[in-house]
Amino acid sequence: MFQAGDIQQDRRRDNTMAAVIDEAIRFDQERGAALAWAFLASHGLSPETILRVLSHAPDGAVPRRQTAH
Repeated sequence: MFQAGDIQQDRRRDNTMAAVIDEAIRFDQERGAALAWAFLASHGLSPETILRVLSHAPDGAVPRRQTAH
């Protein structure tokens, strides 16, 4: 059974991974997909996940992580 500390630890992990993904998206835009791919792979993301993160919608829509809040 989860305790309050376990849930908090999961949230920190999600925030950490979100920051990694944000950085990879910036790499993709500024330096290319190869660097972004290598960066995400070095953080343990699977090829399927990396492809999803770096893929752009055919209509040019901005990936969800890049939208302004």
